[in-house]
Amino acid sequence: MKTAVVISTRGFGVFRHDLLVDPSEVRLVGVFADRDVDNLTVAQHDWFDQIHVVPCGLSDPTPMLYSLVDPEAARKVIAGLLTDTGPADLTVHCYDEQNMTVAAELRTHFGLRGPGAADILPFRDKCLMKRRLLEADVRVPLFGLFDPERHAADATAYFKAIVAEVGLPFILKPTDAAASEGVLKITGYDEFDALPSDFGRAYEYEEFVEGTMYSVNIVSEAGRTVFGGVTEYLVNSLEVPGGKVNADINLIDTDPRVARMVAFADRALDALGRPDGGSHLELFHTRDDELVFLEVGARFKGMAGLAAMQRNYGIAFVNLAFEIESGVKSRPYDGEQIYCFDGVVPKKQGVVKELIGPDLESDVEMTWKVEVGEEIESSNSLLANGGTFLVSNKDYEAAYRDFRRLAEYRPIRYAEPSRVLGVRPASPENAYAYFQGFRLACETDPFDVHHDLEEGVSGLVVLDVRRTAAYATEHVRGAVSLPHQDISHETVKELAPEPLYVTYGWGPSCNGGTRAAAKLSALGFKVKEMIGGFEYWKRGGYPTEEGTPS
Repeated sequence: MKTAVVISTRGFGVFRHDLLVDPSEVRLVGVFADRDVDNLTVAQHDWFDQIHVVPCGLSDPTPMLYSLVDPEAARKVIAGLLTDTGPADLTVHCYDEQNMTVAAELRTHFGLRGPGAADILPFRDKCLMKRRLLEADVRVPLFGLFDPERHAADATAYFKAIVAEVGLPFILKPTDAAASEGVLKITGYDEFDALPSDFGRAYEYEEFVEGTMYSVNIVSEAGRTVFGGVTEYLVNSLEVPGGKVNADINLIDTDPRVARMVAFADRALDALGRPDGGSHLELFHTRDDELVFLEVGARFKGMAGLAAMQRNYGIAFVNLAFEIESGVKSRPYDGEQIYCFDGVVPKKQGVVKELIGPDLESDVEMTWKVEVGEEIESSNSLLANGGTFLVSNKDYEAAYRDFRRLAEYRPIRYAEPSRVLGVRPASPENAYAYFQGFRLACETDPFDVHHDLEEGVSGLVVLDVRRTAAYATEHVRGAVSLPHQDISHETVKELAPEPLYVTYGWGPSCNGGTRAAAKLSALGFKVKEMIGGFEYWKRGGYPTEEGTPS
């Protein structure tokens, strides 16, 4: 009996166990991280002879890395299996970008067949990947390895050097990233200067390429392509965190772009040393009709994309790769073949108010990962999405029209954030000190001023700080004219130093009262401003009079 070890649930979810010609020919053993194992359904649990739940390979992973298994724990599982199984009968299978290196290192360590660590490295290290392709004359973006020490030493000079090399804007991304996690688009110096001193992983910078994105999906066996298909992206992946739906449609085989792009991908895979099984290559098609390589993974496309491909082409892709890798045969796909593509629901920071399905000609299967009332944190990872959906139609032209309609589709409506609670309130102690010690100490209002004037309170002088013409037309009864523009050492010589001076201007939209209070306090006088000014004095119905300044 053969033993097939499956690392990670990601990508394996569309495996068809019921298509195996002889299930007794193989025992399936799962090795899943503790945050990943729950993605298995009850039915999938029953496929496995053994399931080993191991710690995550990181102590504080992002959602993208929840599936990463601890390498040492996985090594112990393989060592245990080899006590009753020969290396020739044990294979390691992985369809998850995050665990590709772990699976390859296990094969290398135990001498198992399949791509080893050296074979997978060019598919994980984006700089090595592009260097190999440059040697094969494959067009790649201009790029370089980001140096955090140069950034810390002189960000200005380093920014100028990068721009001179690759242009502006440019892209910064981890050399081992997937699904747009950690990818940054730098459009100016301020963004570059604000970068953290340590990303915690290696980063590269590369040319920003304008164009339509495509993916080429290849299945290889013994160095040759046994399947090649192309999908067109609705938007650049960097636009998804901003709220745009990320959908990609499988092009029909007669589309001339398919043969051209598959040939481009074949050249790239040959240059990298193509492994058996699935590969997923992304590229740009520019307005100048140039194909520019973006990146490639030694695995199938992620999320709902693989399920869409299986329906669209009528091929059980994971079973096909599993057969190539293990020799365990499967029957052909037995489901309905129908034009099908997938989409990813974007999400952004906020509270979900409404979930909205798309209005399309085609059939839609929605899988929501968020619910109404849920508070969402920001993320630029495509895996940290609000859901996925499959669109299917027997009419390819109708399916393509729906693909284009999705450009305006916004699946999640968010509650408007609180304008009051958006800024955290001060502590009661600080609020009291501010209102009592500053606001009330520096301000009064028409009601209180009128009260004191009517009661004949001494030690209080009201100053009308508007222009003299306005004062002459109408002013607070008993107020003294002193335009704020004229306040100086000379003009205040006649003012007694003892009283509290109350200033007012036209109203809330006039800061003349504030200006006068500032000048007088600078000259040593005690001052309060009457908020609301003359406008609110009149609204209160308090007495006024006419007359020029005396």
